[in-house]
Amino acid sequence: MSPTAVSQSPVLRTTASHKSAIAPAIPAFVPPPVTTAEVTWADLETIDLQLLDSPDPSVRAQLVAATKKALVEDGFLFVTGTGVTDETLNRHLAIAQYATSLPLEEKQPYAADLEAGSYEGYKLRGIWAVRDGVKDNIEHYNLESSSFDPGFQHPDALRPLIPEIKAFAEHTYKFVVYRILKLISLALELPEDYLWALHDHDKIIGASCQRYMGYFPRGDDDDKPKDIYIRGHTDYNSISLLYSQPITALQILAKNDEWKYVRHVPGAVVVNTADALEFLSGGVFKATRHRVVRPPLDQADLIRYILIHFARTRRDLPLNPIWESPVVKAAGTNPFQDRIDAGGKAPTQDEWLRERIRRTGNSYAPSNKGGSGVNNKVEEEILGTKVQYYT
Repeated sequence: MSPTAVSQSPVLRTTASHKSAIAPAIPAFVPPPVTTAEVTWADLETIDLQLLDSPDPSVRAQLVAATKKALVEDGFLFVTGTGVTDETLNRHLAIAQYATSLPLEEKQPYAADLEAGSYEGYKLRGIWAVRDGVKDNIEHYNLESSSFDPGFQHPDALRPLIPEIKAFAEHTYKFVVYRILKLISLALELPEDYLWALHDHDKIIGASCQRYMGYFPRGDDDDKPKDIYIRGHTDYNSISLLYSQPITALQILAKNDEWKYVRHVPGAVVVNTADALEFLSGGVFKATRHRVVRPPLDQADLIRYILIHFARTRRDLPLNPIWESPVVKAAGTNPFQDRIDAGGKAPTQDEWLRERIRRTGNSYAPSNKGGSGVNNKVEEEILGTKVQYYT
């Protein structure tokens, strides 16, 4: 095991010091009631990460089998046993609430350089095209490993919060992400630390990104795009972790091309496969197509605060299939084969990430025009392979 991974099962708590000397008093996050609306729920597998500590080989084998089944069939699963207490989770949702509520003039100097393909800093509301002239209603503050360097500039109001954000992000990466990658490695019949070795261990959260985010309600006049807040898409990294919260808005596209809601599971993390893992697995584990829609009527006027951790491989890693995996060797393909046959190479994680960020929300990109067929699917070629969006 990598020496920077957490071997045991720590519990991350919000300590008294986080509420006094280290962190200022900020408005508490009050979890809203879950919806009473009747919706179609996705039937997702739940994996308990604590079972990885079982001395019984059969328990671990069942855990790996369940993980593989979930990733092949859905690309989405719940994980429990993360070591994050409810108190800590609510504290960080309060930070998301606080970070997105700061006055615009305090946030603008820290806006992310999206044109350069970077999310670090603020992505402000209303700068992405959704559809039919409607702009997005989402805002997020993104932190990468460099965000925790001494002297890195944050808004004054957020600086006292950085130590506990760092602790939360590092725990998520070096404990939760590490354990999930261990399970996926075993599902690919690889050594358990194989995928973790493809991620950067020398920094707080490697090449990954910790996001504090808010989805703000839209008026009826702005809901022309069929109540869609974020169009159907795949993520750009290896795996994405969303700490479950009560507002119902996240949907996944099931195999029958039906959008199904992801239910709230208290204390769980929702995990989905993303582009880089799809490429590394040769398409055995597909990147999950998901979207965010307007919540049901009993939650439609609420701001949806969320915490996401986007785990990324090393930035310089070429996204070629892992042919050492018997699973990939038997069923995998290289999505960049045409590019390679033409004398090129598979893009690295950094190249893929930056290109996809640059194109996100660009009103001139094919992804932001109306699609056709089932779920208005739109295809766009990026760095030699096809990417699908659903409008």
